[in-house]
Amino acid sequence: MPFKKATSLFGLLTGVAMAALAQQAVAQGTGLTTQKTYVGEIEFQGQSITKKSAEFLHRRLLEQRATQLVTWAMPMMNFETLYPALLSNLKASNGLDIAADDIFFGLYDGYDGVYPFMTANVTTPYTIAHSDLSQTGPVVLDLPPGAIYGVVDNAWMQPIHEIEGQAGKLLLVGPGQEYPRDFDGEIIQSDTFRVLYFYRALGVGEEAKALRTAVKAYKLSEADNPPQTKFIKYTPKDGDKIALNTQPRDMRYWELVNTYVQREPVADRDRFFYAWLKDLGIEKGKPFAPTAEQKEILLGALDVGMAMSQAISFNKTRDMFPTSLYGDNSGFEDAMAGMDPKIDLPTYSMFNERASYGFEATTTSAGMVSRVAGKGSAYLGSYYDADGDALMGGNTYTLHIGPKPPAANFWSVTVYDIENRLIIRNESKRSDRSSRTEGLLTNHDGSVDLYFGPKAPQGKEINWVQTKEGESFFVYLRLYGPEQAYFDQSFPMTPIKKVID
Repeated sequence: MPFKKATSLFGLLTGVAMAALAQQAVAQGTGLTTQKTYVGEIEFQGQSITKKSAEFLHRRLLEQRATQLVTWAMPMMNFETLYPALLSNLKASNGLDIAADDIFFGLYDGYDGVYPFMTANVTTPYTIAHSDLSQTGPVVLDLPPGAIYGVVDNAWMQPIHEIEGQAGKLLLVGPGQEYPRDFDGEIIQSDTFRVLYFYRALGVGEEAKALRTAVKAYKLSEADNPPQTKFIKYTPKDGDKIALNTQPRDMRYWELVNTYVQREPVADRDRFFYAWLKDLGIEKGKPFAPTAEQKEILLGALDVGMAMSQAISFNKTRDMFPTSLYGDNSGFEDAMAGMDPKIDLPTYSMFNERASYGFEATTTSAGMVSRVAGKGSAYLGSYYDADGDALMGGNTYTLHIGPKPPAANFWSVTVYDIENRLIIRNESKRSDRSSRTEGLLTNHDGSVDLYFGPKAPQGKEINWVQTKEGESFFVYLRLYGPEQAYFDQSFPMTPIKKVID
């Protein structure tokens, strides 16, 4: 480099350095500097944050914590909405006067019967009871011999007892409640007062029908002379107001969180979350009377938290859920998100998995995540088409299911609306197709093509589920008795494809 050019370059660099020093001197003179961050610019005087920026960050802190509280509460909110929905719907459809301390089972069947429950399955009937042990005291569950399978869940959808076809008595006991030590049966200690217990009577015909109502449930206080167990069939009528177990998207969400906080004991794993709730107006032993600012923060956080929950639930990644994606490009994901229903593992408690599943579905059991071939069930969800676009009700799509799906018992495909995660409502009054569908059309190799859209493809009506213009939807493929080809993912699954006219 010629000497003259080197001198010029040195002079240029010196000039830049001098300008920077001059700017620094100005900043030091005023004492004000700014730092760019992902939440915006933060202002300092020397090394001290300014009052204005501190106030700004206080607000961001509450907004961020409230947003995470939405995802934290997601599974608990399922049961906080489910319990009053069960009471309200049975009262509306049957005209019954049901009290909070009544023990009863609801019978839910078919398209209209299972509609209020998130991602319910239309092909198998549900028998559901939900008790608040703080109102009833301990409850006795008397199981008859026979193929009855189900679960007892606590208020966080955690299984506390699996019902696996064994006869015997269970005693459901709430936190701190007394019970006879010589009880002739198994003690099921719940860490929450709200419990859900539901089952399915497997099999067909009159034997299964009789078995469905053979279970007995009553308060321990009535054990000497137990009343006849109530089984109430849910039969909604036109015009009935239907209560849903979908999480609300207004202040009712936080009111239900407060209801839970006031009723239930504090779990050790949740103590920091309770500290966050306290800063937002929800504190155990005190009325929930949020300020205008707290309401604004809570509602804004609910919008973002619900969107985040949907992002977690419908857009699973291998980084967050290592085992959740089926194959490389199938378009299907494990709806259970690789969740262990116990939630509390030796080194941590699951959070992402709980929020993901809680956003879209209700109840868990060990059978739903069984890894034993031919046992339990498996759930694969698809939320976008082969091009990565949302499944829109105004379009027509096809799903190809290859020959010999890996289900020892049967498979089913159900369509749900995105807004409430409920079975899709349509004029045809059906939301699913399955290997049990009478007359289902199959291809020469035994494979099946299903169709989703506003109008049935000509000649394919039996393989079609009607969707609605302007509403997006998602699909579950259920495998009952999943076989090894599912577990090792050797059974090929392909994305749902948009049909181009």
